[in-house]
Formats: sequence, structure tokens, C-alpha cells
Amino acid sequence: MLKQRADKVLCSVLSRFHELDIKSGQGCYLYNYDDVAFLDFGSGIAVTSTGHCHPEVVEAVQEQVGTLIHPCIAVGNTEVVVDCAEKLVSLMQSDDYSVFFEQSGAGAVEAALKLAKFVTKRHQVLAFEGGFHGRSMGALSVTTSKKAYRDNIGPMLDGVSFFPYPNTYRSSHESITDISVTAYIEKLKQSGAIHSGLAAVIIEPILGEGGYVAAPIEFLQCVADLCKQHNVLLIIDEVQSGIGRTGSWFQFQKAGIFPDIVVMAKGLGSGMPIAACVGKTEIMNQWSKGSHGGTYGANPVTCAAASATIDIISKQLSAISALSDYASHVLEPLRLHPYIGDIRIEGLMIGIECVKDHSTKEPYSDMVADILKKCLDRQLIVLSCGVHSNVIRLAPPLIVTKEELTTGLQTLMEIINDYD
Repeated sequence: MLKQRADKVLCSVLSRFHELDIKSGQGCYLYNYDDVAFLDFGSGIAVTSTGHCHPEVVEAVQEQVGTLIHPCIAVGNTEVVVDCAEKLVSLMQSDDYSVFFEQSGAGAVEAALKLAKFVTKRHQVLAFEGGFHGRSMGALSVTTSKKAYRDNIGPMLDGVSFFPYPNTYRSSHESITDISVTAYIEKLKQSGAIHSGLAAVIIEPILGEGGYVAAPIEFLQCVADLCKQHNVLLIIDEVQSGIGRTGSWFQFQKAGIFPDIVVMAKGLGSGMPIAACVGKTEIMNQWSKGSHGGTYGANPVTCAAASATIDIISKQLSAISALSDYASHVLEPLRLHPYIGDIRIEGLMIGIECVKDHSTKEPYSDMVADILKKCLDRQLIVLSCGVHSNVIRLAPPLIVTKEELTTGLQTLMEIINDYD
């Protein structure tokens, strides 16, 4: 088995949802070495947005590999890179943005934090409890989704503070007893958490690793307004929610705001390692020449994949919203289940929170771990998330058909209903 070989040579720090031996992938399916098909509702953690090996992505990558793999952006421009950047700017619904390419979400967050500090000449940053922004040191300093990420590595970056994320199902902060949206907004305003001493506020419009919890639109608008009042840069982390995952190109667009900086990755390249820090041009242009950079950023091959991905998803956006409504309808009966505390759906980001008791909301992490195994036994791949790992995470490819979605949801519901 591959596991035995992998255990000898791959670092054990890697955590696993499953231990499949994977041979290939096509569309919404992964295949093992016995050619058993697994319906993939994890998408490589919301990465393979166009499914596995989408023919248009494969064609774009193969053509680019045969033409030019890596000249380094420091040497010269390539049409495929500029084309990809132009498409990303167009998705922002404003021409006042420019792009810095990275290889990972964490790298894009590092760039965003560095940019904010450079431009404002301040070092304090406000983040939100339960947020995940990456595991490199800067990104980790604004991450609290899992305690284990920060254990035994010493001090984080100075000047980082946290405010409770607006989770209207469960508050993470004792001082918030009324967890209505209005209460969160008023608490934020009165707390003085956003002040003129900050370089930036960084927030996920939907918590990814933190449990697929969407911040209310009014809360995002309030954060944007407070940042503007205090001349603080607003960084929106759309690494997991961006590029069509929620039925819009970006979740922040539902709030009608224009962030100073947006970071994106995961679904951008359909599995190719590409990310971007996209900021307002007036801010990006304040970075002094050479003060930031990277060898592999703006790679022609990954940009070709991203460009093809954008083209594919642009034809799919309306279908994503329709599939989301359908999923909500199918899953509605689960809301009455004794161990299902909350069901959260934004586009094709679906989180099902499991609790031992509706009144106490005690996390039922063991149930989720067991469900993941039972789903795999029935050739369905689902993941988990949440601060307590008690949320079933569904992130199917954005090209999933209604029939495939039905199959996956019905399988999951049958397994969950066995817990009655």
C-alpha cells in the first residue's frame, strides 16, 4: 500500500482526513487502484473548483508547458500572466485594483499583512476568533481556528488582537450574551477594537477551517465603514470562499463593499498552486520597488490554469446558486435531527454542525469523525472543519450536477439518520 511507503518518507506532521490510495481523478470523482470511484465532496479542500482534470484546464496547462514553464516575472512579462491578472481585476468589479501573484493562500496573506504595515507605517492588526489565514508565521499570528497550530512555537507577531467572529449560532466570547447580528455590531462599535492605531483588519467573510460560518452582510458593512472612518486597511480573506464558491465571484461583493486588499487561492487554479493578493492600485503602488517578491509567483503554467478556471466558472455561476437552493431544500429535514445543531449553506460551501444536545450545543466531534469514515465506506468523500472539528464540511466541485449532488446528499443523510 502507498500508506506504508508514504509513512517512511513523508513528514508525519501532515494531518489526514482519509488515507486513500488515489490513482486518478475525473470530474467529481477520485479513483483508487482498484478503479473504485469516490464522489469527491471535499475537492482537495475546496481547491478543484472545476472538478478533477477538467479538459479545458488540462488543455491550457499542457499548451503552456509546451511553450514556456518559468521565465521568472523579474525577467519579463508573459501574455498568459497579464491575461490572468486582467481577468482577476475584472472580477473585482472595479478597475482600481492590481495583482500580486503568490503560490499559496498563506503566502497571499503574508503579502497582504506586509503591504498593510508598509503603507500605513503601523504594525497592529485586528483579526477574528476562529479565523484561519494560514500556518506560516505571519498568517498564523492572525489564526486561531485550532489551538494546535500555535502550540510550542513561541511568540507570534506583536500587535495582533482578536474580536469575536459574528457566529449567530454560538458565541465564542463570554461577554456577548445576546448573539443577534445587532448585538455583534453594537459590541464591535463600542469596543473600540477598530481604531486609528491599526494597520489593518483581516477577516474571512465566511470562516473556512473555523466551521463554514458566514458573517452577516450587515456586519461586513459595519467593519468596512469603521475601517474607512479610522483610515485602517481592510483585508478580506477569500482563500476558501472566493472564485465562485458562494455563487458570487467573492462573498464580500454581496455586501457591496470594496476592500482595500483581497486574498484568494484554493479554487483559483483548479488544483494548480496559485494565489493572489489583489489590492487597490493606489495602495499597491506605495510598495517600494523590490520590497516584496517571490521566485515562483506569476508562473505562466499556473496562470494558464487560473485563466481557464475563471472562464469555466463564469459559465457556471447561476447554476451554483440554483444548486445551493436545491441543497438547502434537500437538507432541510436534518434541522429536526437531535444531533444537528445548525446547517449553513452559502453557494456550495455547506457546513453541518453536530452537537450532543440542542440546548447546550456541546460539540459532537466523535460523531463527525465517524460520519467521515462511514461516508468513505460508501464511496463519498466529505471533510470536517470547525474549532471543535464538529462540522461536516461539503465543498463539491462547482461543476457538480444535480444528480451527483443528490447522490452525495442522500448518502450523507442516510448515514446521519442512523444516529437517531
